[in-house]
Amino acid sequence: MYLNNPRGSNNKLREQSNNVQNANRLFDSQNNAASGYQIGDDCKPACKNGNNQYDVTKEGATKGTMKFYQGSELYIEWHHQHGCGVGHPNLKCQIVLQYMNEEENRNLRDGTGQGSAGGDDNDPTEEGTAEPARGYHEPLDFYQACTERERNKGLYTADRQMEENGGATSTRQNPNGNGRRRGQQRHGLECPEERDYYPYWHPTPWHDIAVLTDEPQARCEYYRAESQNVKAKGFCSIAAHNNPEACISNEGQWTDQEPWQEPPPECTGGIQSRDNHNGNVRNGQPHYYLWKIPKHVKGRTVLRIRYNISTGDFNYGSLAHPKVEGTELSGGLADAFFMDRRFNDPQPNTRRRSIFKGRPTVPIPLAQDPVADWLNLEDGSEKSRLLQLQVNTNQYGRTFEDRTHSFLVVERPANVPDGKRIVNYNVRGRRGNIVQVYPSVEYDFVPSELSVEQGTLLHFQWTGSDANNNGNAGNGRQGTDRSNLVQLHSRDETVPLPVEQHTLLFNALANPNDEEGRRLVEKFAYLDQDSIVTCDPDTNNDNDEANCKQLNGASAYFDGGLVEMKTVGTHHIASTRNNDFTNRSHKATITVTGFQLEAYENVILGVGVAVGVLLILYLLAALYALRHPGHWLCSSRYRPRIIRWVLKEERLKQLLEERRQIISKQRKEWAKKVNGYASDEETAAEKAAEMAMPEEKRTWAQGLNHCFRRCGLGEQRLTTLLYGILNVIVFFIGFLSNLNGGFQGSWAYPLAKGGGYSMDLNFAMLVLPTLKSLQTATRGVSSSREWIPIDDPISFHIVIAGFTFLGASIHIAAHCVHAYSIKVAPLMQLDPLQLWKLSAQEMTSGMTFFHQLLNFSNRCAVLTGLILTVLMLAILLTALPCARRKTNCLSRRFGGFNVFWRVHMSWKFIYVLLLLHAPARLWIWFFFPAILIFVDRLLLANRQALNLSLKQVKLLPRDVIGLTFDVPQGFVYQAGQYILLGWKGEWHPFTLTSAPEENCISVHIRAASNLDWCSALRKRLTEEAPAQAKGEPLPDKPPKAPKIFDYCNKVLPNSHIVYNVPTDTGLGDGRADKLNVEEWVQRQGSLVDPATPAEAAISIGEDPASQSGVSLISALAG
Repeated sequence: MYLNNPRGSNNKLREQSNNVQNANRLFDSQNNAASGYQIGDDCKPACKNGNNQYDVTKEGATKGTMKFYQGSELYIEWHHQHGCGVGHPNLKCQIVLQYMNEEENRNLRDGTGQGSAGGDDNDPTEEGTAEPARGYHEPLDFYQACTERERNKGLYTADRQMEENGGATSTRQNPNGNGRRRGQQRHGLECPEERDYYPYWHPTPWHDIAVLTDEPQARCEYYRAESQNVKAKGFCSIAAHNNPEACISNEGQWTDQEPWQEPPPECTGGIQSRDNHNGNVRNGQPHYYLWKIPKHVKGRTVLRIRYNISTGDFNYGSLAHPKVEGTELSGGLADAFFMDRRFNDPQPNTRRRSIFKGRPTVPIPLAQDPVADWLNLEDGSEKSRLLQLQVNTNQYGRTFEDRTHSFLVVERPANVPDGKRIVNYNVRGRRGNIVQVYPSVEYDFVPSELSVEQGTLLHFQWTGSDANNNGNAGNGRQGTDRSNLVQLHSRDETVPLPVEQHTLLFNALANPNDEEGRRLVEKFAYLDQDSIVTCDPDTNNDNDEANCKQLNGASAYFDGGLVEMKTVGTHHIASTRNNDFTNRSHKATITVTGFQLEAYENVILGVGVAVGVLLILYLLAALYALRHPGHWLCSSRYRPRIIRWVLKEERLKQLLEERRQIISKQRKEWAKKVNGYASDEETAAEKAAEMAMPEEKRTWAQGLNHCFRRCGLGEQRLTTLLYGILNVIVFFIGFLSNLNGGFQGSWAYPLAKGGGYSMDLNFAMLVLPTLKSLQTATRGVSSSREWIPIDDPISFHIVIAGFTFLGASIHIAAHCVHAYSIKVAPLMQLDPLQLWKLSAQEMTSGMTFFHQLLNFSNRCAVLTGLILTVLMLAILLTALPCARRKTNCLSRRFGGFNVFWRVHMSWKFIYVLLLLHAPARLWIWFFFPAILIFVDRLLLANRQALNLSLKQVKLLPRDVIGLTFDVPQGFVYQAGQYILLGWKGEWHPFTLTSAPEENCISVHIRAASNLDWCSALRKRLTEEAPAQAKGEPLPDKPPKAPKIFDYCNKVLPNSHIVYNVPTDTGLGDGRADKLNVEEWVQRQGSLVDPATPAEAAISIGEDPASQSGVSLISALAG
């Protein structure tokens, strides 16, 4: 495990060697000795003596300490040799990021010498710990408690012989303990048991940052719950006891140390990397984690990264750990993660290289270097075909580690608010070629590809060492690290841009005289060498400190401070000293984007803009209606309510009177045109009667229909069958085209897409049967009825709705299964800098239902889908006959037909949501239907609603009532057309039963008792209204058919308001009892609203499904 940024030490400090000199200085890394970076220096100009050797006595030696601001984003980068990540085929792994602060150790330091922390004795001392030259991470009392505390004997130790006198320093990976047997060396003040196991069960000075694992769905909940960030950890007053029971039974006191009171560590699935490879993991980029330094962290701090790997041989069911026949194992036996002492060899350290003859009585996996005829190739001799497996049981589960040199976390400058984003921009690597520095890395800016928003503050800062091996390849003074920053025109160039073209540190193109910007460019390129040495521009000696061309006069530590990114664009940078073509590249790109909102902010802004636009359009419509009273925008149905709120009552009455006069004039002109057209029709009909009618020939479509009828398939069934086949075809098109598009190959996704394709078709067709104006025009085409099911459009509408429901059921069910497969998948590590270019599957893997619901990257498709499901269910339920006809108490309570109609009127909102839900494909299906809807509305715009009044009511046998109306002036209709009647807030269509040549308009309504609206209308017109007209109470029994009720028009004095007043003519002698209008109005009370005319209006159309135009009997008989 090798940390690159911040600089990982691997126990190195200031040795002038590529290899670490004291691997026990602070911790046990288990890493290659060649890895790690020397501590940073801040000597001016270099920590070198006259012989160009490192001089620790120089001022600034080992003092090149990095400083990071609270709340800033720190790019942590590493690589590991043996691989890790979700789905790794060869191993199990965890990567744990932690930090320790000076709050846990007031004397936290790196030291200046190579000696081990705690002194040179096997047992550390206070005197040795206090030596400033020695590094000091874990506190002394933490290590002493570790040595005195009994090791956890419930742990898996394989076949290792454990040193029992080493306390918790004896582990399977460190079986001899520290300094207790055979001269085993301790590793600073680190506790091996705490290092090897996570989460630890006793208090530790380390705070958790993040855990990256290959099994996030199985482990993350456990890690978060057991972290010391949120859970108290206990210890005994008698250090030897490691659990509460033993502590209390030995008269000790068990104490729980309070948790850190910090959020639990972030736990996700790691990005997969290959084993036997120290390199980048994805898209040419290494492993990294972006840590936002908490505000409560302050002072000297050190980072630790641990990397634990184990073999799949521990998995239950493997050849080394086979299942026990007839036994169902669970817990630690079945889960290798919780392997405990039950797997330990009862005779440790006795089976090395012995012939493996199966497991002993305890379920131990492989012993040390087992030997066997694994392939069963024996030819009679027991030892003829033996193979030895390379198994080191103290490394079969192994922990690697690296730590940074300490750094300082400081408070933000007073002029930088907490919400301001700060990103640390650093340099990784050390001097040498790729072989000399391996497994560390050469120079590079980190991150090498950075994208930030305009206004972000970048903290440019890097450090290097003067203690590199003098023999390592590089430029400038031997053994030194130096880096500067200049801007390039493009990444493939080497020559820096002149200051007049600079755009990163300041925009020279917009403000060429910006002195502060020009000073920054000089500082970042020249590193203030003039203030340190007297530069000699003529020298070419690479080891001369006056050679400022090679940055020899600068310090290894550079802090460029906070620089605000102001110029939007892509900026390329390089280091003039280290960017050595064919040897190494030291370049990077910083992209500054314009101000970008979060996804939810974009949604809020979009909704706000849409509402604002609609409000403006609404106000403009109100203004237009006010200026043009005759327009449909000023009608009672569409008139903006703001007109009523703003205008005074007198002005509103004046506006309505102007509209009434304009409409009256328009109707008279329309009537003249209609009457002229009717006379032309009569003349044409007379001429046509004189002509001989040609013999009608059957078309191919009529012949095909005839054949299907003979097979028992009428037009409706044939239409349903063909439409069903079309749905199946569309379903399979959607299924096959998305066969491989599901999450991890899930079949639920193509099923959902098939259902979605079917829904696209059905939603495109669903509205077409309701376009009655277009259907009327289509009937004029002689062959239209042969291929368009327009004879019963409502039935066809219901058929389409049925297929829509079927497709929606498949679509929703499959998406639920698909969403569940995403939820249970491993939660992957985020890529905040977008360096790895994660796939869509990786970014959604492990996403909870709630996050899928609010996933703005897919337009919140789940959220819009839920809303659509609720609306579609409401339409389906309210369309049921029991709901429309109020045949149950629930539908009666909620309004029956009114609810059905209002819910159906939400279809426009549903189609808008559909376009948001699936815009990539749905607009194609909606294009032509939208054109047809537009044509239908154009045809409908030429129609008018005419006022009419009720003339007569006939009560007929079989619960039928006939309504007769006066024909309004200019009204022309054809046989078979319908009108919409409105009463009690409900609108219902009825076919005209009168002939066009009659001087009246009539409809006949079946008003059975189980039809709530119709029966209530019958009762109102034949019982209640006549009784009220005569001033009598409601009769006990309803009148018997046949009976006629005449209604006469009465006009209030000095008013244009007309009321329909009933007169009973079914009294034997045929006389009608008249009622004074004033008395009638007075008797009506709340039943008649004097401000509402009792006139009725009708609209001509073909089918009840269309309610275009206002059609009503507004106050029929009160």
